[in-house]
Amino acid sequence: MSESPRHAQGPLLLAGMLWGTSFVAGKVGVEGTDPYLFTALRSAVAALSLVPMLFLADFDRSLLRSKAVWGISFLNATGLLLQNVGLTYTTASNTVLLVDINVVIVAVLAALLLRERLDRRTVAGLVLGMAGVGLIATKGDPATLGGGSGLGDLLAFSAGVVWAFYIVLTTKELRKGHRLVPFTSAVIMLTAVLSVPVGLLMAEDRSVGTGGLALAVYLGLFCTTVAFMLYNWGLRALGATQTSIILLVEMVFGLGFSFLLLGERPDPMSALGGALILLAIAVISVRGPCSRQRGAA
Repeated sequence: MSESPRHAQGPLLLAGMLWGTSFVAGKVGVEGTDPYLFTALRSAVAALSLVPMLFLADFDRSLLRSKAVWGISFLNATGLLLQNVGLTYTTASNTVLLVDINVVIVAVLAALLLRERLDRRTVAGLVLGMAGVGLIATKGDPATLGGGSGLGDLLAFSAGVVWAFYIVLTTKELRKGHRLVPFTSAVIMLTAVLSVPVGLLMAEDRSVGTGGLALAVYLGLFCTTVAFMLYNWGLRALGATQTSIILLVEMVFGLGFSFLLLGERPDPMSALGGALILLAIAVISVRGPCSRQRGAA
């Protein structure tokens, strides 16, 4: 069976809206709670919300033993940790831009691993996007990479790269015909199995206030469980490249909420870098039907 691409766009847009809020929620959360602990809390909440799935007759328990699912879960856990630690050093708006550069990286990986088309637009977008990342991360001065905001920007960019691999490998697995809800549930639960021990071990301060707990619950339930279900639905129908492009709504909402709720305004170099990233994404977005996933189940 295959979902209608048009019907898949709605869930993707809603997932993008939810993830757009996650940058501000995460920024506020890590300001009052150790980022490793905050990641563990978010992952634990998401996993606990899906425990009832284990007792359903049609849940495929073999997914919990699949090497591919463990690998995808490892990428997801790594991306969450990198993003949350990065948010302690840099702004939510920078994080939005540097994470969403994965649209460019996904286009390249999809061409290499999924045989989606790689054309001149993708190459041009890659060059523009990487130039934008460089400007945001260095502010025009490579010496800034040693710490502070530069370190946070690099961590956020690394999270984007990790999630690019996550998107492509998840697409590859969903093509094998896995049922959506059990597959996504297995990934979320195994993400917690990996990230909770690391979070508890690495956290320097294990205290958490009511606000931090409430944000972790919101992120775990809505920005993890709900959003990943919606996202994987669209991913199976549309493929890696188109899915990433539609999720640019995440960038719009993320930047908007960062400005409205946190008052973040980019410096000139970051603004120029952000403009290059947006241009790169626009270049890649004009691709036509050839970028749709081939052979989607």
